[in-house]
Amino acid sequence: MATYIRKKAAVGQGRAEGAGFQPSHSPLFMITNDPVIHQLISLLAAGKRKQEEAPGRPIRIELSRSLIARVKETFRLRILRGELNLHLASNVLASHFLGHDCELHSNVIGMLPGAESRPFLIRERITREILFSQTDLDLGNLMVGKFRYQASEGWAPLSLAANFVEYLPPGYVETGVNRITSRVKAEEEVWNKVTDELFNVDELLLRDKHLHQFSKFIKDVFGIKIVCENEKACMLVHEHLQRLTAGECDWSVLERFDIPAFDPVRGGNDRPLLEFIETKDYLTCDASRMKKTGWKALKSVVRWNGELLEIQVQPLDNYYLELDHMAGPSHNSFKLVRDALRRQVAERFPLYGFYRDLLQCIFLDGEIPPTLAEVSLVMTE
Repeated sequence: MATYIRKKAAVGQGRAEGAGFQPSHSPLFMITNDPVIHQLISLLAAGKRKQEEAPGRPIRIELSRSLIARVKETFRLRILRGELNLHLASNVLASHFLGHDCELHSNVIGMLPGAESRPFLIRERITREILFSQTDLDLGNLMVGKFRYQASEGWAPLSLAANFVEYLPPGYVETGVNRITSRVKAEEEVWNKVTDELFNVDELLLRDKHLHQFSKFIKDVFGIKIVCENEKACMLVHEHLQRLTAGECDWSVLERFDIPAFDPVRGGNDRPLLEFIETKDYLTCDASRMKKTGWKALKSVVRWNGELLEIQVQPLDNYYLELDHMAGPSHNSFKLVRDALRRQVAERFPLYGFYRDLLQCIFLDGEIPPTLAEVSLVMTE
């Protein structure tokens, strides 16, 4: 459990009936809070409810190809919209804390081929024109695609584990902020997160005697990290963010970009730049509530430009520890444990595994729907 600093009413509407699906305090909600996607989720939720009411009885799920096509396109557009919103917010905050002439760097992290599985990090300076012209995943894949590693079997391509954009000041700044980063969790993770929410996996893990030992699944998709010199600076920057108004920000950094439906001072210069929905303190809470990994930060969900983002304010020394975790074997082990946990949930609740496979096909352009003895999946035109 984290220490709650501040909490407002839930954001948004639109629970899929019977699904337990309302990630309203999460950027995941921003992607899934769409009538087309909710139509799909409601159909899946209805099937889940039927199975719960009559265990062992086969259920029928009927999906139209036109709905699946609309879901795919809606999902693609929501990801693009979320990335644009993330980059807008990151640029405004970077200009405010680091200066308008801060540098942008694209960073990619992965593991080198071979038995040793040594981590690598590649950094390349980019322009804002490049940032706003490509998706984060395309930018990351483009960078790793430029390199090959000479392994014992010959030249091998690199694989991407994570990527993020880093905003660096040209010199020392007095705000206490060392750098700002933005990150989009890989799109292929979203279908896992949607299924976790649909089956309320967090609550399921708490109820299950065998699975309760595992921690909660992460639901953030679009995130900003403000890295500060020390913990004291983190607290001051977090308080500053809560007071920051639109009129105090420099919007000139975005003026040369043609950004649709974006009014930076909508509501007046005196309005708060960010609406804080929820903040969890993993920085100054007592030791019993700290993350077991040693990760520290003030972690908030905010609404900006009508959308939800996650903002972390983190000390510099802990930031470097996290980089080591992302690029090292511990991160790979975490992913293996997480994937193994999902397989265990699927073994105990086969419909969970079926929905994961189905959503993967839908979100990642898979053509062959999965099969399950207890489910009759009917595809219509």
